[in-house]
Amino acid sequence: MESTAYYPGSVGEIVQGSIEGIDVLTSCPINLYTKVRIFEDNCTYNYQRNYKTYKFMFNMLKRWGHESFAETLKIYINSRIPIGKGFASSTADLCALYSALIKLFKRKYNEIELMEECLKIEPTDSIIFNKMTLFDYKNGRFKKKIGSYMEFYVLIFEGKDRINTIEFNKKDLPQHKDISDLIPNLIEGVRERNLKKLAFCSTESIVRNQHRLRYDFLEDILNIMKKVHGIGILGAHSGNCLGIILDDVEKLRYYKNYNNDNELKGYSTYLVKTIKNVYN
Repeated sequence: MESTAYYPGSVGEIVQGSIEGIDVLTSCPINLYTKVRIFEDNCTYNYQRNYKTYKFMFNMLKRWGHESFAETLKIYINSRIPIGKGFASSTADLCALYSALIKLFKRKYNEIELMEECLKIEPTDSIIFNKMTLFDYKNGRFKKKIGSYMEFYVLIFEGKDRINTIEFNKKDLPQHKDISDLIPNLIEGVRERNLKKLAFCSTESIVRNQHRLRYDFLEDILNIMKKVHGIGILGAHSGNCLGIILDDVEKLRYYKNYNNDNELKGYSTYLVKTIKNVYN
C-alpha cells in the first residue's frame, strides 16, 4: 500500500493585505516541487516525523473513517522548496500529501475539504486552488478566483534567516494595509494576461506592508530591478525572499553582469518560473 504525489511551491505573494477588514493574499505556483510518498510500515521508526504533515494525515484519516491506518502509514518528503523563506513549502507538502492520500484511498479531489483541513494546521497559501485566487489565508471566510495562473520569470534573492509561519502569524503584528484599490488592476492584469499590471500590484503590495515584515535590502532590489529592466518585484510577506519579475528571461544576462558588483552579499540568487497548473 503506497502512493506518491508532487506539488509546487510559490514565490511569496502577488498581493497580500486587507480587503474590507479581511486579510487576503494570492500567489502563483512555481517550478520548485515537493515529493511526498506515503506507505504502510509497521516499524516504529518515524522517518521524517514532521508534525504538520502527520497531523494533517491523521485529520484526513479521521474525516474519512480510516483512523485504523494512522499508526501504520508513514510519510517521506523529498522537497526542493526552501523552508521558512516564503515559498509555501508547508502548503505544498500538505497538498502533495492530500493528493497521495486520495490516490491511496481512491477518493475524489475535493477543494473545500483540502482548504478546511489545511487551515486546521496553519495559515495557508492560495496555491491550494487550481486558479489564481484571492483568499482569506487564516480562516477561509473569503475566496475569489480571478483567472488562470500566469507564466513569468522571477529572479530570486533569498536571505539566510527562516521564518516560522505559525509563530509569525501568532505575533501581535501591525494591521495589513488596505489593498482594495489594487484588486481591480490585478484582476484586469490576470484576465488580460498583462504582466505589467500584475507586477505593479505586487510591487505596491510589498512596499505598503513593510511595517509588518521589513526588508532592509528592498531598496537594493529596486535598484537592481532598474538595472536589469525588470518590471516589478514581489516578496514573501512572511518569509525571507524578494524577487524581480522579468518579462524576458534574456534580461537575466544583465543581472549576471551587475552581479560582479556584489551588491547583495550573503543572499542566494537564482531564477524560478511560475507555472500554469498546480496538479501533476
